[in-house]
Amino acid sequence: KRRPGDDPLQIPLVVAGEEIRAGRETVECPDPSQFTDGVVVARCALADGSDAGRAVEAAKSDPDGWRGKTQNQRHEVLSRVAMQLRRMRGDLIGAAAASTGKVFTESDVEVSEAVDFAEYYPFSAGTFTGMPHAKASGKGVGVVISPWNFPIAIPCGGIAASLASGNTVIFKPSSEAIPVAWLIC
Repeated sequence: KRRPGDDPLQIPLVVAGEEIRAGRETVECPDPSQFTDGVVVARCALADGSDAGRAVEAAKSDPDGWRGKTQNQRHEVLSRVAMQLRRMRGDLIGAAAASTGKVFTESDVEVSEAVDFAEYYPFSAGTFTGMPHAKASGKGVGVVISPWNFPIAIPCGGIAASLASGNTVIFKPSSEAIPVAWLIC
């Protein structure tokens, strides 16, 4: 929780694993529960057209070799993600409250849903991969554009589904929910 006079978090744009701050337009994320006090949770760098092009190229080229991982390897990674989401429950709930005004009882169930997605989608992908007369493989690049009003569950669901099925992902969160997206990533 930020208080009046606290410095906001400085959240960079991330493209192909590179954190970018310099020379980018920024947006401030005010705390809706402390709006009259002028509390700003975060100052976030925004992408420009060339950044978007670089993100697409990086996702297409798959420099980390995600598409080459087996279904079991992807499942293992996403199971670790589910455990980390569980550990970060309080931070995710707090970030959603501070940046989007979401109340704790609404955010808590979103974290549970995000964990469920990270656990479920690898099993679902495994079902298709295990079919003897069918071939299941990723199609390339998934794009997840999330809304401000479901800043945890919706992006986690889209990201987990894309990754579980062997795709890379470009994630563009709502400008109001960038602090939550930063924690998710």
